[in-house]
Amino acid sequence: MQPETGIIDPFNRITAKEANLRATKQKENAYKERLKSVYGAIHANVSLGLFETEYIINGFEEADYVFNQLVMKDEYAVTLGAVNSDPDDERMKLTISWDSESLIDPNKKYILPMEGTEEHQCLGGTTQGYAYKNKGGVWTICHVFGTGGVMDERVVTAKDIEDAPDWVKAIEPVEV
Repeated sequence: MQPETGIIDPFNRITAKEANLRATKQKENAYKERLKSVYGAIHANVSLGLFETEYIINGFEEADYVFNQLVMKDEYAVTLGAVNSDPDDERMKLTISWDSESLIDPNKKYILPMEGTEEHQCLGGTTQGYAYKNKGGVWTICHVFGTGGVMDERVVTAKDIEDAPDWVKAIEPVEV
């Protein structure tokens, strides 16, 4: 086995560019974790039958990131403001609200039947098209024969739907 030809830095020094990239990645990961936490608060309130939540975030940049992610979703009304009028207080308050039809319960499972995909077969049977997430994580359409029981492969979770492409979100979910 040949020894490594690179120079080993005994002090584990890195370049300024690499340090900046690491710091930026850590900040992005922290922001994403905060966003997950906010979604957790939203889903907890949805489960309780509430239509609003408030969330306090330390720091404008992180609050702005979460705010921007939430306003990209049509189902949320979001406001961002200072917690109080103290200029030294960097805490920001997100107020997030939604209406009763805009969110589906995160604890339930659904099927996504697609309108206009029913086909009548020559032997009298019918098929129905359903959107589903395959084992590879790709959204696609399957046709199911008959109307018998719910097949596992077409059952999706609320989280699946939340992360789905727009064409999937446009389908009215049916609770299983």
